[in-house]
Amino acid sequence: MANLQARSLVAKLGSKSQIWLFPECSTFLLDHQLPSGGWESYASPIDGILNTAAALRALNKHRRTSDTQDLSERCRKAEAALQLLLEDYDTSSSDHVGFELLLVQHLSLLETEAGIIIDFRQRGALEALRDEKLGTLPLTSVYEAPSTWYHSLEALIGYIDFDKVRPLRESNGSMMGSPSSTAAYLMYASEWDDEAETSLQNVINFGACQRDGSVPCAWPTTIFEITWVITTIDAAGIKIDVGEAPPIAKLLNDTLLEQNGVFGFGRVSFADADDTAKGITTLRILGTKTGIESLLKTFERETHFKTYPGERNPSFSAHCNILICLLKQDDPTHFITQISKAVNFLVSHMLQGKFHEKWVSLLTLPFPSLIYEAVLLTDLYWIMLLAEVLEVLYQNENVIQKLFQHNPSFKETLPFISLHLLIRILVDKRNNGSWDNGHEPSAYAILALSFLARLPWIQSIDIGGTISAMARGKSFLFSKRDEWPKGNYLWIEKVAYAPNLLSEAYCIAASMARKPSDPKSQHQNPETVTGIPGKIIIGMRKAGALIQQSPLFLVMESHIMRVAELQTCYALLIQKRKPSTIFPATVKGGEKSFFIIPLAFTTCTAFPRSSISISALLDMIHLSSLNFLIDEYMESVIAQVFRTQLKSVKDVIRQVCSYTFLAVTQDGLKNFGSNEAQPENVLPRSPRDGVQTDGQSDFNPLGNVQSVLYRFVHEIMCNPAVVSSPASVRNCLCLEVEKFLLAHVTHAEDSHKFACRNRYDCKKNGLQSSTEGLKTPLVYTEPVQTFYNWVRSTSADDTSCPFSFVFYNCLVRKYSKLRTLDVFGSARTAYLAEDLCRHLASICRIYNDYGSVKRDAKEDNLNSINFPEFQSVSKAKRKVHFMADEEVAKSELLWIADYERRGLEASLAALEEEVGSQDLDIIDSIKLFINVTNLYGQIYVLKDIGTSTASNVSRQGVSPTGDTLFN
Repeated sequence: MANLQARSLVAKLGSKSQIWLFPECSTFLLDHQLPSGGWESYASPIDGILNTAAALRALNKHRRTSDTQDLSERCRKAEAALQLLLEDYDTSSSDHVGFELLLVQHLSLLETEAGIIIDFRQRGALEALRDEKLGTLPLTSVYEAPSTWYHSLEALIGYIDFDKVRPLRESNGSMMGSPSSTAAYLMYASEWDDEAETSLQNVINFGACQRDGSVPCAWPTTIFEITWVITTIDAAGIKIDVGEAPPIAKLLNDTLLEQNGVFGFGRVSFADADDTAKGITTLRILGTKTGIESLLKTFERETHFKTYPGERNPSFSAHCNILICLLKQDDPTHFITQISKAVNFLVSHMLQGKFHEKWVSLLTLPFPSLIYEAVLLTDLYWIMLLAEVLEVLYQNENVIQKLFQHNPSFKETLPFISLHLLIRILVDKRNNGSWDNGHEPSAYAILALSFLARLPWIQSIDIGGTISAMARGKSFLFSKRDEWPKGNYLWIEKVAYAPNLLSEAYCIAASMARKPSDPKSQHQNPETVTGIPGKIIIGMRKAGALIQQSPLFLVMESHIMRVAELQTCYALLIQKRKPSTIFPATVKGGEKSFFIIPLAFTTCTAFPRSSISISALLDMIHLSSLNFLIDEYMESVIAQVFRTQLKSVKDVIRQVCSYTFLAVTQDGLKNFGSNEAQPENVLPRSPRDGVQTDGQSDFNPLGNVQSVLYRFVHEIMCNPAVVSSPASVRNCLCLEVEKFLLAHVTHAEDSHKFACRNRYDCKKNGLQSSTEGLKTPLVYTEPVQTFYNWVRSTSADDTSCPFSFVFYNCLVRKYSKLRTLDVFGSARTAYLAEDLCRHLASICRIYNDYGSVKRDAKEDNLNSINFPEFQSVSKAKRKVHFMADEEVAKSELLWIADYERRGLEASLAALEEEVGSQDLDIIDSIKLFINVTNLYGQIYVLKDIGTSTASNVSRQGVSPTGDTLFN
């Protein structure tokens, strides 16, 4: 639509009057104006905004030569509709090509040409962004060499001399195949260009729109359509008829010769890596082999491949297509360097969540891109592409072996990514068997499943759920058979468009996609197929069985749980490649938590709309593992070994965190990133630190404590997502970490006091020990605060939930798609987020204590139900007055947990309302964090997964007084 509006403006000055060249375009505009006064929004509000702005400009120009009441009324309604559309639109959410340039340009031209001023809330910000971007563009570069700017010259009206761009137009008369750019050139060049006029006339006469006056975004797209269709159906196992291959191959070969070994989307279009890779692959499918030297020479760079020559902006989908092209060569091992480069690019972007094809910033010079072909409004397209890459890659064992030599971490990372993709597809399936209720996205999903289901590690588990999803998806496709030739508006150019030919090709391919046969992998040793030790596979299956008993996962389909379990196994192997050196060797963590921690995250991502980047997921798994280890360290080493020096331990914590606070708030953050940059130790170091005097060890045991705590804090604060966060967020995180560590020590002090008092009371009542023969828990008779205050402060802080929440939001902010909202960036959202977290931390503590009553009693650890508030009203009837009824107390705990949950839900609802549509990813990510934390609590109710401190103390080989330092 935005393209035909430009054509309706094109006029040719004759000897006596101005002649409108394309009246059918004007008629189309009039016929398609909506009752609201605007024009259609295909897939996004920006489509309707650009369509309406351009159409309003066209109608106003026509009104000058044939002013009628009808045109005036139409213009009035269009102006009102455009005003309303702009007021309601959030410009930060657009994925469209240079929309801020095009939109501001339309508004400026409306103002100068027709006196129409459209003012709206975000106009100033958009104009500033437009000016900033154009201010960085050396306009003379537009005249020096072809670039993707030629596809959008209408954005440069008033900034360039259109007479100077004529030498660089394409041989068919168009400006990089863009009808709107060509029309702008004709309108603003001082000399008429007959060949450009002919190219526009050809678009009208021979384009896919059947001469109805509408015009496509780009034309002709011959190479793009041919190569995308053939490679798509070939990937599904559909072979081209031998009689059809020669003429197609001849067309491609002739184009290749004309274009010096590369392809563009049309026969004479500016070359790009996507179409070149697809074209070479298509020729091989048709039986014609051609070299790839031109592909590599034109597009390969040191670390990646470019989409267009001269650009700095690599494309995810282009790398997928290039990689498939390389892997289809006779001996792809000859190109292992390029294959490794492309795989590394894809893996890196997958880990960081940068797989979404988004229009690149004009700040990236010298030739910023304003056009890609493979940009879609659905993630399923790139998922399908990457799934195909993985399937083709693992078909060649020689390539895989050499690839692993280049980067051994790919052994675990590639399977992890594939399982991440599989989970996303399976959980996003609708009840009717479709994806997004559309035939085209459903075709992408079915093809992706067919590729993934042939990977050996996926075949090692039950793929019945995957096959069933494919079957149901095909049923949905066949129910929509009449709609296949009409694409969904998923592809983005200047406005969204629907390539009908490709839609039908993808649907045909998906309908005939091969169903995986009986996989041999299921009958082989899983350890051999997956590369995962059998002990880990068995342990993870047990953890999965436990999680499936929790209320959160009672409805999860078993085949999705199996995928999550396998993905978690690879997560453990990924973590093993970078082992932590923070804690002494004796602090290992419990076996149950070893499996539960990572599985909690992978399973919770298996909810719709709960996807986070893989890097964020792995970072949270790592942090949660550290949290369990620091818990064990604080409870088994600090609380037991140093229980007579707890005040000194607090001083060490404050010292470490004070140093960290200065580092993260001043210029010292860069130096803080080095492990060597430790604070000056005011305490003598241990022999382990290599400090000795006169052959004798001269040390204080707290020196080792300081070293461990420093390494722990350093690991958290030097995460790249934390370092790149605003100073206020880093400060908040540092304070929360300090509160966490101090709370652990305070809890230890309370527990020690509680144990001493209980020993005294037990002795007074004739009992040998505080737990001897007792079926009811003891009561903390002299607490320093009420249970309410304790559960909201000390005990909530030492759950690690509060500081982990801040850390998690650093990750979300770094890897979010839009990164437009910082939840801690305003007073309201920060207050609501912290209130939400406090409720969540209290729930976490309550469930933890609910499940660990017996262990805490055995270890003299202060538990929630030990507080006086949990004494039964019938205590006067008991013989031992300082005991509470366990079942009554636990029942009270659950009631309080439910109360806190209502507070949590209220906070979340208020935060969601406050955030609104600014960045829904923020709310979805917070819900994921809540689910993981809730799951931990539910598991504690089912089974205590904590680590016994008694066994850990015995492992240390120290006395309870802490006189001997651990080894």
